This record gives sequence, C-alpha cells and structure tokens, in this order.
Amino acid sequence: MASLYQKKGIYYLSVSLDGKRRAQSLQTKDIKVAKKLRQLVEFELLKELHGLNKKQKQITFKDLIPLYLKADHDWSEKTREHCQYVLKSYANRRQLPENKASADTFKRRLNAVINWGIKNGYVCIDLQKFALSSPLARIRVFTPDEIKIIIHDFVPVEFRRFCEFAYNTGGRSGEIRNVKAGNLKDGNLLVKGKTGHRTIVLNQRARQLLEWFDYTKEYVSHRFKKECRKHGIKNARFHDIRRTFGYRLILNGMSIYQVSKLLGHSSVTTTERHYAPLMATEIEEFVL
Repeated sequence: MASLYQKKGIYYLSVSLDGKRRAQSLQTKDIKVAKKLRQLVEFELLKELHGLNKKQKQITFKDLIPLYLKADHDWSEKTREHCQYVLKSYANRRQLPENKASADTFKRRLNAVINWGIKNGYVCIDLQKFALSSPLARIRVFTPDEIKIIIHDFVPVEFRRFCEFAYNTGGRSGEIRNVKAGNLKDGNLLVKGKTGHRTIVLNQRARQLLEWFDYTKEYVSHRFKKECRKHGIKNARFHDIRRTFGYRLILNGMSIYQVSKLLGHSSVTTTERHYAPLMATEIEEFVL
C-alpha cells in the first residue's frame, strides 16, 4: 500500500508491506511532479521492503555518520543540533552516558544511524545495534480541559470531528482513519483492528460525528501534535485519546471487563495491565 502525504509543504511517499513501512521525500511541493515520481520511488521502496537491494558496502560507524547527517531527514534545527551532539560525543569517546534514560536516548540515535545505513546499502562493521531498556508503560491521559480544547478548538473542523469521534469510540487510529460506508453494520462499525476484525460500538454522539474519514497515519500524527503544540497541550499523542476514553469509563463505574470489550483488547488481562498504573492513584485512603 502506497500513499502520498505532505510534511512542511514537501511531498513524501509512504509504502507499507507486511507490517513494515518505508517513507521517502520526493523533494517537491508540486503535486503533479510528485505523482510523476510516485511510481519510480514506490518501486525502489518495494525493493527495499522485499530485501532486493544491491550488495551492501561495508563501512565504519565513524564514516557512516557524515553520510547520515548529509541525508534529507526533514529535521528541525533543534533536532539536528541534538543529533550532532549525540553522534559527536559517542564517536569521540565510544561510551554511553551513565544515566539510564540518557543512555537509551543515545542508543536510539545510534541505532537510527545503523538502520539508515542498512536502508541505503551500507553495513556497519564496527558497531551493532543496541538493545534498549524496557520502556515504562505510557500512562498519559488528557484532562477534561484538554479534551475540551481538542474537540472545540482544533482545526480544520473535519479533523476536530475526527478527534472527537475517536474520543467517543476509543478506536485506534488505524481502525477509524479510513472508515468507509461498507464498515457500517447494524448502527456500529465493523473494522479490522490490531487483534483482527472487531465491532466498534457507536454512541449517539459518535453516530452524529461519523464521516467517511480518509487520513494517512502520518497526517493524523503530525496534525494532532501540531495542534497540541499550538494550544499548549504537552506530551501528547493521538493514541492518548483512546487511553483517556477507557480511563473515563472506568472512573464512571464501568467494569474493567466491559471496557476491555469496548477497546477490543484480546483479553481483560491486557486492559488491567494498561490501566492498573492509572487507577492506583484513584484509590481512596484505607486502613489496615
């Protein structure tokens, strides 16, 4: 599956195959030019995904760094400065920071360089990818005031309605961003989710908001983060809407079993694992 999307006015092509994705800048703001380049670039990206690239060239990590930095990454100036700092620090000392969080930040950037090299025909001969520490479960939920901003102030209006639809259904981005008329069955949505086909129950407000949405994964992520930054909502991801949906239902007294069914989790154990850290703060004072 291939799709065109824009980032800072520049067209990109994203290609997916068997759960893997590759994206490449087309280096143009002209949609006509982008469409002409699409077929050629899609072919090259599919070759990468199928593992049909040419024989890789061996290279040291130190020599790979300048090639990586010269490539088109569409970074902000701040991101580029941080990347240069990390790579220069590691190249000079070949040591990771002692702080665990800082070390993982270094590891992610070093792994990104190695992965970029593999995608572009290079194999690093003196450094292997690092194993990352197990990340802490994300527990970010939106406050009522933040939800009000999301469903009343985000633009464009169509995207705002999409966010409110997500809040009223708990649907994953991948389940609701390409809703078609054929997905509607008996007043609810039949979608292909993370664990297979499932039904998303539509409440009255969700039915009012329902449109045949057609967004790419990249657009949803970039637009949501852009609007959050504009309105001062920090540390926000689109998936946090889904977590907030489940959290509010539990606070309002719905059983964990019912919430699990609405979220489409494979088992109630999954739901308990996601929400137990959140609910620990809601326990009232008790006496032993």
